[in-house]
Amino acid sequence: MVESFIDQAVLVQVRFGPGGAVQPTAFIFQGRTRYLAGLGRQWTERVAEIEWRCFLAQTASGDTVELRWNQQTHEWRLWRAWWRESLA
Repeated sequence: MVESFIDQAVLVQVRFGPGGAVQPTAFIFQGRTRYLAGLGRQWTERVAEIEWRCFLAQTASGDTVELRWNQQTHEWRLWRAWWRESLA
């Protein structure tokens, strides 16, 4: 697996849990829906005065991705990924 820095806006499907917890379940990247098989570590990070909620997740195809959510604007970004196969 090779790490790729992406930082691109994506559409994300989420599930809302008790207390307003947000859990991403799928996202669209390069015209393809990628379903998430599981979530790992979650943390908050401040970049250029913007607070991002970060999610490390594994897709159903075995890729690992880092999704970021801006809680103020509700913008989602695919920040980086570790692809198992080339996206070419």
